[in-house]
Amino acid sequence: MKRRSFLATSSLSGLALTRALSIGAFHAPARADEGEQRLGDLLIHRRQSDQYEVRFTPARDRALRLLQITDTHFYPGPAADRTAAVIRGLVAAEKPDLVIHTGDFVNNDSFGQVEWKGLEIMNDLSVPWTLCFGNHDYPVKQGPGSLPLDEISGRITHGLQGHVDSPAGRHYCFRYDLLTGDGVKPATSLFFFQVGYAEGDRKISAPQLEWFDRQIAADEDREVDGPITVFVHIPLLEYRALFERGAVEGVKGENVCFDSDTGESFARFARTNRVVGVFCGHDHVNNYHGDWEGVDLAYGRVTGWGGYGAADWQRGGRLIELDLAAPRPLPRHREVFG
Repeated sequence: MKRRSFLATSSLSGLALTRALSIGAFHAPARADEGEQRLGDLLIHRRQSDQYEVRFTPARDRALRLLQITDTHFYPGPAADRTAAVIRGLVAAEKPDLVIHTGDFVNNDSFGQVEWKGLEIMNDLSVPWTLCFGNHDYPVKQGPGSLPLDEISGRITHGLQGHVDSPAGRHYCFRYDLLTGDGVKPATSLFFFQVGYAEGDRKISAPQLEWFDRQIAADEDREVDGPITVFVHIPLLEYRALFERGAVEGVKGENVCFDSDTGESFARFARTNRVVGVFCGHDHVNNYHGDWEGVDLAYGRVTGWGGYGAADWQRGGRLIELDLAAPRPLPRHREVFG
């Protein structure tokens, strides 16, 4: 199925994304009696609704392993079982410390039955996971079984998804600060953003970018300056310019669908001199990556069998490694297949 016919299932009606701002604060290393939880080699402390401190404590020196999966598009039928087999195979083979889903988790925008088998699959994994909401994750058409974003988030029982609240509502942008076992300040940080579903909103919204600016300002106050890796569902405008310049590794199998992005997101990221990588999904048969003005722009490998894409386009993920002991941890990554 091609994108045009696949996207015909989603609504084009508007939804105003909410304004939600939050400022992080630096804390001393957390103690087990302060609400920490251990998940594998990760000791996790939720500092605020939009901020996690994640302390990496392996028994031997090694890089932190992140597995990006994307565009599972879970819906009732045999495709869900095929997608589950891909995910379980990836986790078994690559042994990630954290699974990051970059959106279009489920076809929640359908008139038809919406099924949540995907949540059971992810919650039953042996590792924690988190989710960046994509445009198909919104309950646009209120089909049987559809859920609001808040309820989806509440059903993530073995995961770590954050949010910010304001009088206008909730927005799912959040950060993980990654520390070594004895580190005092974050070695690096991961930032996660949601996108909207309607024309004009399928991008990182202005309220989220304001939140990002305030996070950076707060980091300056607490003298945190480690590199940042960004995860979001829809590619930035610069992904197209990167391919047109020709300095990429991988395949472009369809037009870059940056939707509503105007370039403002990358401009904000670039001004920090801290963002070193952006990982997205959305375009199922694009898998390339490359350097754009010092930032590694990378597509995740499509994981699911519930959306468009040729049968011979192999489903998989992208393994991202971060050496937190390095002076400036930079993401190293490669495609992986279960």
